[in-house]
Amino acid sequence: MCLHVNKKFFAKARVNFYKFIKNYLMNTTNVTVESVNLILQKLQELQVTYNQNKALILTEDDLKCQLFRLIYDLFPRNSETFNPEITGCSVHSEIKFFDELGKLTLRPDLIVIDPGNISIFHSTEYTMKRSGPEYNQLSSKNFTIAGGAILIELKFCRNRSGINQTDIIDYQSDIDKMQRLKSIIESNSYEQEKVYGIFAAFNKTNNGEAIFEDFKSRNSDKEDLHIFYGSGNVDFSTNSRRPYDFIDEEL
Repeated sequence: MCLHVNKKFFAKARVNFYKFIKNYLMNTTNVTVESVNLILQKLQELQVTYNQNKALILTEDDLKCQLFRLIYDLFPRNSETFNPEITGCSVHSEIKFFDELGKLTLRPDLIVIDPGNISIFHSTEYTMKRSGPEYNQLSSKNFTIAGGAILIELKFCRNRSGINQTDIIDYQSDIDKMQRLKSIIESNSYEQEKVYGIFAAFNKTNNGEAIFEDFKSRNSDKEDLHIFYGSGNVDFSTNSRRPYDFIDEEL
């Protein structure tokens, strides 16, 4: 009996095996507890800066931009992606993920990933064919992100009345979304990848802090989830609407 070896097949298999090893070694470099702690430190820095500059954050998008700016340089930039000739970064915003039904409904505000898990040419998954492994086509996103992630959800309460129970319902929805995405990613990787969640709410005033702390306590049992509260401590009672009150009466 004579075995005919398809040299081309094994050559391709060898190349893909080396790619797998390379990307495996690159993986989980950013998605760690240490990385989560670095982001929490930057949130604390932002809280201090916001207290000193109370008009720093006017909208939720402002909050997102400020945190993006602070954490962008913490992680690799211009690093090799799944295709080494293409480089990318670790921090991204508004990336959609597939839900349990295969629909793109899960979208965290910010994510931190490993650039080595990004592919803009094809899927990171492949199908075995007669000619050898062949990467699957991209989804409708036109890019693929594999591996673990740090998910970040941000909320900004600009009402002078502060955080209320309606806000808490919205906040809980974000927590649940992160928990779902964590379950999907970790299950699909057979628990080989980790997903961490950070939920941060910034409050213009400090009204409603007790309500937020109760919300935080109710979610304290969530694995790999960190909840942060920041406040600008704006006091509206010290401000007058009269334009000339600052002028000395003697003048």
